[in-house]
Amino acid sequence: MAKKAPPISLLGLMLLDPASNHNRPMLYDELFDRLERARWELRRDIPFDSIDRQALTPQWISDVRQVHLTELSALYATEMFLRDFYADIDFCSFISVWFYEEMKHCLTLRRYLEHVGEEFGDEFERELPRLRLTFAEGPAIETLTMHFVGEQRLAHWYTAFSTSAPEPVLRLIFSKLAGDELRHAACYAGYLRKAVQNNPECLPAILRMTLWMLRSTNDAPKHPTTITEPSVVSKLDDPDYIPRMLNLYLPGRDHEAPVRRRVLALMSELAGTEMRTIRDLLPALRAAA
Repeated sequence: MAKKAPPISLLGLMLLDPASNHNRPMLYDELFDRLERARWELRRDIPFDSIDRQALTPQWISDVRQVHLTELSALYATEMFLRDFYADIDFCSFISVWFYEEMKHCLTLRRYLEHVGEEFGDEFERELPRLRLTFAEGPAIETLTMHFVGEQRLAHWYTAFSTSAPEPVLRLIFSKLAGDELRHAACYAGYLRKAVQNNPECLPAILRMTLWMLRSTNDAPKHPTTITEPSVVSKLDDPDYIPRMLNLYLPGRDHEAPVRRRVLALMSELAGTEMRTIRDLLPALRAAA
């Protein structure tokens, strides 16, 4: 993935023809209402007092701790979005909701860990700055595409964890997190549609990034938290936790079929041609270039 290209503001991608957007509400207005209706309440909807501590293994507790710290990367991603999408008020407004919900994921997992006896005192807070990461600038449309695919993939992972976790409350938490990630992916899809509508020339970049992101394996999974150098996950105490969990709970080469199906459905819509496999992206890319 090219990371040295200068940033491309979505102002040119989404507001290229201001007349076409005259009196048209921002996507943020609709997405805010949609996400608000679907939002779950941390204090009411998660029965922390019902946790079966005996059902958890030390490995699961360690893994949940790593997932919790990975979710903290929403802070670094938000800083990147507000920097690289500075001119796009619509998208930056949506990111305010995305950031809130992602940080709620982090808080929910931390409260779960606290209820099973894990400690997060002053020493833990002092350690957090070592995880800080600033993402390099890159073309905004590629960043948007990467996060669309990444949210689809993370929802797939969390769904698997929700069925595999040995403790009922943890299964509920991962199920709720998976639902949020799917809704976030749908929001990113809306901004990709808007970008192509206002500037069809950005379609090849979307297809290229999609092709690159879909070529992923359990041992080298592609997600915004894993693909930079250094990556968010590489700075954790257990940087190999994602491949290990995937090989345990999502074994096999074909488990990503739901991810590919959802991603290719959007690419088919954007390109105006049906795509059923990753290989179908290649002729679509040549036609769009």
